Amino acid sequence: MKAKVLHESRNPLFKRKEILVEIEHDDTGTPDRISVRKLLASQLEEKPEKIYVVKMEGKTGMSHSLCHVQVYETKELASQTLPEHILTRNLPPEEREAKTAKPTGDQKAEAVKPVEARKEKAAGKPSGQKTQQNNE
Repeated sequence: MKAKVLHESRNPLFKRKEILVEIEHDDTGTPDRISVRKLLASQLEEKPEKIYVVKMEGKTGMSHSLCHVQVYETKELASQTLPEHILTRNLPPEEREAKTAKPTGDQKAEAVKPVEARKEKAAGKPSGQKTQQNNE
């Protein structure tokens, strides 16, 4: 797997570098974001925690992908700036599963209570439906 930087620009407002990279993956499928981060960390001499793959574009039948990457000065700046779903996508699989785990039985019961309260409240109110009048 090889990485070729196509375009690099500095964004001083967000304190980050925005990089367009072409990843060549001849013998394998499209690489995951973690391996792209590791590859770019070694090539750019940055820590992988500061590198975030925002978008990966792979084309059918092609052995290369375009990646939109952002390199932040600190990990904290990235967590303040990037949307939650981008941060989650750039986590290792173990951490991603722990973060997106479905609620357990106790948490489900608490989540259901507000819905039941709304149903009970709605049942006590008149329906507001008009009555039909017979016109003879």
